Amino acid sequence: MLETFRIFLMVIGGLQALLMFIDEGIFHHGRGLGAFERWGHVADTSLFLAALLVPAFCLPTQASMAAFIVLGCASCLLITKDEWIHSEACKPVEQWCHAMLFIMHGPILGLIGLVWYLGPNSWELKALPAAVLVFGIYQHLYWNVYNVRSNDK
Repeated sequence: MLETFRIFLMVIGGLQALLMFIDEGIFHHGRGLGAFERWGHVADTSLFLAALLVPAFCLPTQASMAAFIVLGCASCLLITKDEWIHSEACKPVEQWCHAMLFIMHGPILGLIGLVWYLGPNSWELKALPAAVLVFGIYQHLYWNVYNVRSNDK
């Protein structure tokens, strides 16, 4: 069963990574981001990372699983905060991309939780937070340091 969940995690995680690359590399770079989005996307990534760090460094105890669930649910809610901006700033294809990312976010967290519970030493539990950390550092440095004047609204 663990292997099945790991495969699903890799497939859905890979699709999410591809859509994130399209969203960031094509849509965000194409239209620029205002200050709220620039900082908000870093906040989204940071909260997702916080959730991922629990299974990366803790065994699946009742307390650590509760912390993971709370952080995961908070992450699922936080990522929707920009939709009022997106409704005006984004073309329909970008909004569809965001919808697909929203749909995948919860199942990915659920799969991480299952992999953690069934195989707490799985390599994915260490690799995913590292990848998300690198992406978060890029987001902050590119949008909030290098490209501060990017379409500020």
